[in-house]
Parts: sequence; structure tokens; C-alpha cells
Amino acid sequence: MNTVKQEVINILNKLPDDVDIDEIMYRLYVLDSIHKGLKDVEEGRTLTSEEVKQAIDSWYLSGQRKHFLI
Repeated sequence: MNTVKQEVINILNKLPDDVDIDEIMYRLYVLDSIHKGLKDVEEGRTLTSEEVKQAIDSWYLSGQRKHFLI
């Protein structure tokens, strides 16, 4: 398994030479999000599909759906 540093180097090496800083930051954000998600799975911090559906229903019915469409 690669270190985070090696993963970042691999990502940077795959980008074109004229890449802007926003694209680099976005790619690093995605990499970090993936690592956090994998850690959550390893530590059992997940929800079933039914639990997610119930949470969405709860948000929708409570009026917390400002930008959420179902």
C-alpha cells in the first residue's frame, strides 16, 4: 500500500503541466475524502440503505430540505 505522500505524487504526475492550483486542491480533497471514508468503513461508522432513507425522510418531513430535492 502506498503512503499518502506517494499517492499525492502519483496524482500530481498524472496531471498536465499546465494544471491550475484549484484542480490540484480538488484532487487532494477527493483523495482525503476517500481516505476518511475508508477509515469510517474500517471502524464500522456506516449506515445501511434503510437508515439513509429514514434519515432523508426525517430531514424532508422536518422542513430541513432547503436545497434537497426528492
